Amino acid sequence: VKKYLIEYFNREFFCKPLDEVIKSFTRRVNAFLGPNEVGYQHVADLHKLGYLPIELKALPEGSICPIRVPMLTIKNTLPEFFWITNFLETIMSCELWLPMTSATTAKLYMKELERHANKTGFPKEVDLGFLCHDFSMRGMAGLEAAITSGMGHLTSFIGSETIPAIDAIEEYYNVDAEKYNIANTVPATEHSVMCAGGIDDEFGTFKRLLTELYPKGFVSVVSDTWDYWKVVSEYAPRLEKEIRARDGRFVIRPDSGVPEDIICGIQDKDILTVNDECYYFKDIQLEGKDYIEACKRNVLDNPERYVKQKLTSYQIKGTYECLWDTFGGTVNEKGYKILDNCVGIIYGDSITLDRQKEIYRRLEAKGFAATNLVLGIGSYTYQYRTRDSLGFAMKATWCQIEDEAKEIFKQPKTDSGMKNSLKGLIQVLKDENGEYYAKDCVSLEEEQAGELKTVFKDGKIVKEYTFEEIRNNLKQY
Repeated sequence: VKKYLIEYFNREFFCKPLDEVIKSFTRRVNAFLGPNEVGYQHVADLHKLGYLPIELKALPEGSICPIRVPMLTIKNTLPEFFWITNFLETIMSCELWLPMTSATTAKLYMKELERHANKTGFPKEVDLGFLCHDFSMRGMAGLEAAITSGMGHLTSFIGSETIPAIDAIEEYYNVDAEKYNIANTVPATEHSVMCAGGIDDEFGTFKRLLTELYPKGFVSVVSDTWDYWKVVSEYAPRLEKEIRARDGRFVIRPDSGVPEDIICGIQDKDILTVNDECYYFKDIQLEGKDYIEACKRNVLDNPERYVKQKLTSYQIKGTYECLWDTFGGTVNEKGYKILDNCVGIIYGDSITLDRQKEIYRRLEAKGFAATNLVLGIGSYTYQYRTRDSLGFAMKATWCQIEDEAKEIFKQPKTDSGMKNSLKGLIQVLKDENGEYYAKDCVSLEEEQAGELKTVFKDGKIVKEYTFEEIRNNLKQY
């Protein structure tokens, strides 16, 4: 609303000379549709009016809105500008589906994190907002997508690398990042830093980072530039004294491989043991005992062809258990192990919702609470979505032709029913559980009531929310 319906329209339309506006409009439309197909008087009339004669009603920002329940409605406030509602449909759909879909996705990550935290007994001082981090910006479809999606992520979390989303939240949602915590990150290396130190002195690079450059606070060090398991099994134990002496946390960052296996270790069902050596054979037990025995014979007879990967004890254990073996920790009242605060893990490569659940499941099976684990949510999650992921669509349901009101709807016989629309004027209400539901074919009086409230009318904002209010609204669910 602020960016497009007010700022953009004022700058590009209402504040420009009429002849310039008409020239630009007719040039584009005539070349696109052919001359005199559309005309321009309606555009001149709108320019003369000086504002958008529409009313937008919406649910409170930060609400959970079920699919098939409208989160907003739009209507024109002057009859001669009936065309504006449809005119704005495309830009509204284009700008709204992504931030809402990303916000919903982030909420699902938080929901699973809260389940795991409650089951395993996270200490109160662990801030869940830091434990799922937005790593998506480099893979998003341009800056605008990164910003709006990144804002959606920040409705549930405060960990992010999408700095422009902070600027946008400050500008459009009435908060000051110096006074209210919008987002945070920690000092972190990239592969270029580790490569520059050289493979022969990688250990020296780790030591320099921990003791000279970042002697206190959080520091995340990418660790798979060459040999990740060497870092876990050799460097971390050699640097134990220095890591414990720091006032802060050393965060090891794996960045390649299968996330579940790297963090949690290899499952028994994926290990083939031949002559006391362990090999990685994914899902071999799905084939039964005879197949396993055949695999063993193949390994013995032709190892170069059949051995997928020889496993070390560190790979079998996984990073979390290896860090526990080196640094220890405590066992909480629920019987789960809490890793020492001096170390942690951050993994930000292809962490989907399914992988998040599997990682927590495996850690729970090993008796760990993932208090020291940050999962990076990247463009693999936020970019691989469309407006159809949550069924975002805008439909006309009511119109008035002269004095006749019409309840309109679509119900295509060639469709499964997913494209059926509501009919007539719509009211959104809350049931006894506080969940929204839609009631269509209501009267004009009923449409004025309900949970949809006017947020924008005739060029002016009527109701807006701070980002803190949005987060607080979301926390109620």
